[in-house]
Amino acid sequence: MLRFFPLFLFLATGLSAQPQNPFTVPEYAPSKAVLVEWDFNDQTWDLYSELIAHCQEAVEVICVVRDANEENDMSQRLAADGVPGGNISFVYVPCERMWIRDHGPFAVQTDNGTAFMDFNDKADSGLDENLPSNLAAEWNYDVYARPWIFDGGNLLVDNHGTLFCTRGLYDNNPGMTSQQISLELEDFMGINRVVALKRQHDDYWGHIDMQAKLLDDSTFVLSSVSFGHPNYDSLEYNFQLLAALETHEGKPYRIRRLPHADDWKTYANALILNNTVIVPVYDHPNDAVAVATYAELLPNHTIKTLNCNKIIGWEGALHCITMQLYDENNLVSTEAPSSLPELRLAVVPNPVVSGTPVGLKITGGSYLPCTVSINDALGRLRHREHFLQMPDEHQFDANLKPGLYYIQVQNEQSVVSVPFVVHQRP
Repeated sequence: MLRFFPLFLFLATGLSAQPQNPFTVPEYAPSKAVLVEWDFNDQTWDLYSELIAHCQEAVEVICVVRDANEENDMSQRLAADGVPGGNISFVYVPCERMWIRDHGPFAVQTDNGTAFMDFNDKADSGLDENLPSNLAAEWNYDVYARPWIFDGGNLLVDNHGTLFCTRGLYDNNPGMTSQQISLELEDFMGINRVVALKRQHDDYWGHIDMQAKLLDDSTFVLSSVSFGHPNYDSLEYNFQLLAALETHEGKPYRIRRLPHADDWKTYANALILNNTVIVPVYDHPNDAVAVATYAELLPNHTIKTLNCNKIIGWEGALHCITMQLYDENNLVSTEAPSSLPELRLAVVPNPVVSGTPVGLKITGGSYLPCTVSINDALGRLRHREHFLQMPDEHQFDANLKPGLYYIQVQNEQSVVSVPFVVHQRP
């Protein structure tokens, strides 16, 4: 159902038909605050308590509540759990659901300062229907309401106007053409390129944050599952799609694969707040793989974890229950080192047969000490070698079981990986 907004809303904020020079700010840009909206459910309180404790060390935590009674309830609970209250505040607006990523405000930088986008989301929003507009009124921000569906969980953006999403963006809006959607995104959010991945087969919501995360302007982590899993084909298709793309500099993206814990238990649904990354975990052996991957790709960040078993069954984790607000006074471009994509790898031949010699050709980069690693499709380390000087070519035996693997070369400037397949010996 389309949502119609009364004329007084636009007159009260003094808006023109659309924002001037809009720029949608990436999640990895400097943040000043993060919004959380508790679902007022005792079952999930300990998760929220730990989440707020982690977040308030990095930014101000703004708790979205309905009234003073709910503020007092949350404050007492946090104090009982020993969570410091100095970096926590509250805002009173109509609200009722925890999934603030989807119905919360998309913050856009404009010539008039910060503005919020207010879209429909796919769920029945209830009291959250106008949350972005209500928050904009509370904080005196401009707000632009659009009567079509765009969930926050289906939004990853870089500093150069590229939106990464799934095809759910189009599936959820059958009355609009892709050209109409692209024009809206450009006019209201400054987005000039849309990259739409396949949605996972059992993903009702079709959100990209359940399978991928953009860590900077040229680095992705992307979920992976073993062959035979229902989502194997879509995730491998998405890997190939991203691997074939170029950044705004005309260079390949750096892509690392993350295993799943089980079924819906994705590690891509993480939250970046300045130099802190909070990673969902599930009491699973692959937790360590995920944490190590984030630590490797973001060496200047503090990695924290949050057990999300209590909510992952609802098809969401910690990214879905938070919404960061960027720091207007400290907007900077966050990119991987420019030398990173210059390092290129090739496996010859590819595919290979188990037990036969494999050649690794390395071009670009500089002659620095490096580490060559082989990981399987689940991110488990199978082989590692260290070199005092990066070789131009390296040969090894593929004493590996049949399957998909990734060779990774890392030096102090770069991390690059390339997939290869091992076939059964005839």
